Amino acid sequence: MAQQDYNPQLKQWQRIIPSSEPGQGHIEAPGGFANPVWQTRASAPGAFEHALVAALEEVFADGATELDAVVEGLNARHRHDRNGQAWTQESFLQEMAVLGQ
Repeated sequence: MAQQDYNPQLKQWQRIIPSSEPGQGHIEAPGGFANPVWQTRASAPGAFEHALVAALEEVFADGATELDAVVEGLNARHRHDRNGQAWTQESFLQEMAVLGQ
């Protein structure tokens, strides 16, 4: 079988906020499947995601550790959101929530 760069059968989280109860909130039953690290995403990253990662690496390398500094750093590099708009703290957090699913 050919290796894929994403896992098309990856189960989605049922809740955005994980359960605080021990043993609850698993995406899948632990140990019951082969799930290589590079195959734990539902789709392969596109050009936008790759550009965002590169820009974030630069921002973090410059010492940004707080949300406002990260957003300012992205905007200073003209790395805008998917709609070509400057980032706001809210739009950045929303994008991270989408990418983190």
